[in-house]
Amino acid sequence: MLKQSNSLVIFIVLAAVVGFIILSSNSAALAIVAALGVVFAGLIGTKLGKEKAAEQDGDAAETQAGEQATQHNAAASASAGHTSEAAQSTATGQANSAVPGSAVKTATRPNIASDTGTPSQVDLLKNLVASVSEGITFKDPQGRYLSANAAFAQMLGSRPSEIVGRDDAGVFGLLTAKSLLASDDAAAQKGQVSTTLEVTLPSGPRFFEITKSSVNNDDDSLEGIVAVWRDVTDQALYRIRREKAMSETIMAFTKSIELRDSYLGDHAQRLAHLAAAVTDVMELDDDVSTTVELAAYLSQIGKLGVDPNLLGQQRRFTEQEIKEVQKHVHHTASLLRDRDFGLPVAATLFQIHERLDGTGYPQGLKDGDVALPARILGACDVFCARVAPRSYRPAITPEAAIDILQQNPHRYDETVVRAMQKVMQSPEGAAILQQQ
Repeated sequence: MLKQSNSLVIFIVLAAVVGFIILSSNSAALAIVAALGVVFAGLIGTKLGKEKAAEQDGDAAETQAGEQATQHNAAASASAGHTSEAAQSTATGQANSAVPGSAVKTATRPNIASDTGTPSQVDLLKNLVASVSEGITFKDPQGRYLSANAAFAQMLGSRPSEIVGRDDAGVFGLLTAKSLLASDDAAAQKGQVSTTLEVTLPSGPRFFEITKSSVNNDDDSLEGIVAVWRDVTDQALYRIRREKAMSETIMAFTKSIELRDSYLGDHAQRLAHLAAAVTDVMELDDDVSTTVELAAYLSQIGKLGVDPNLLGQQRRFTEQEIKEVQKHVHHTASLLRDRDFGLPVAATLFQIHERLDGTGYPQGLKDGDVALPARILGACDVFCARVAPRSYRPAITPEAAIDILQQNPHRYDETVVRAMQKVMQSPEGAAILQQQ
């Protein structure tokens, strides 16, 4: 019968493999992890099978030895029929002691090492790790590299022998080591983490996508951290260049707005800063935060297509003039139609003035049809407009502007308004207001 601890080992390994497969977003890493899981599971299964066979063979040998001792005793008793009862007992004891149980087990335990010339599971594992293009490393709980495959060493322009035995500070330097140790701690706590890290090497900056997982002993203590490294430098540098070009384009648009109307330029700046602070409080992911910030900077660009004389009126707009001004969302869509931000920036700009109760424009969307980035910018846009003075009305206080939003939960997202209130109660909120 298999020991309970061995069954637990199998369960942990299989659970780790399944977790890897579910959480991995990279097909190459997925294939590696799956293969590693199969080999590890096969290795453990083979080991347990051999242990069970050894145990069964040992039990059979003990039984056979006992039978041989009994036969020996019977023969001795027949040949010495007149021997005393005490002498017979002594002969029996000598026969039994001639083949001790421990000696039988040792002699009959099968040799675990393969003698057929077929590669073992360990050999297959080593060959697999050595052949993949991704880097694979294993560190002990103290952070020392116990193993590193050739692909990882090649990524660093080094050799495995120059890596094994060293820690992250010795391999990468103190600054990078701090980030790597933090991800080790996270992997030990959560089981698995993924991160993208920039590393400065003698050959220049490199970017690595790293997936780390903890390996635990039977008693759940940490045995080490296994990591799969993928060099994504080309993709990262392309993204950086693309983001830089996009940022420069947006800044050019913003300057054009400022030249046309200083109020619109200032409004876009305030809106971007406030919306970014709100997304931080809401702890939204990077894609949503970036979408909100980019859309905020471009929020007034469509007004370049509106008659400047109309925008410069020193009075409230008439109903017809309001309809004319509202066309700015269509101008925005037209200007950004061929711009690929890789994010729903244009779609967000088209929804900024939608309201949850369907009273907004241009489509009269309701509730969940209004995307979260647009709900954030919609509430922030109203706030920024009300706390700034216009020629036909004075500014109101931030508290009064928040109160207006809170009194209209059917129009503005309450979660967004609560986050905005927290921002306004912070030093960052005060700095945003001072920009006016």
